[in-house]
Amino acid sequence: MVHLIQNIRKVECIEAYHLQHSDIIADRGVWLNVYQQFSPISTIGLSSVEISDKIENRQRIFTTKLTMFRSKKLLPGAKKFCFKVTTVTGSQFLIGSSEKPYPVIQNEETFPSAASGRAGVTVTVTLTSPIPMLAILD
Repeated sequence: MVHLIQNIRKVECIEAYHLQHSDIIADRGVWLNVYQQFSPISTIGLSSVEISDKIENRQRIFTTKLTMFRSKKLLPGAKKFCFKVTTVTGSQFLIGSSEKPYPVIQNEETFPSAASGRAGVTVTVTLTSPIPMLAILD
């Protein structure tokens, strides 16, 4: 039995245009080609990623959903962000690329009714694209 440890311990972001020199290698991952400076995103606890796929117009479309819990909202303004996630084992993956479609960011702020409730912001990043979450190749 194979045990996969894929918990997301670290989330970082970068503006999409910085990734224009990266190469996507089909069925393998993405080669960044040049060093990219990703900005860390502060999260509370571990984050999660869910990937699903379906066939639309004879093409496979992937939906990648990154969920993280934070103390404040993640507001990108007019910027288009891509996200790098790192698992507890050190594997790194990229959500998004320099081209459309870009990931969509949604914030959900919670004000619990009980003192023991969890207050904060659940940030959900969703990417619906023919390109799934890609392993970063070194």
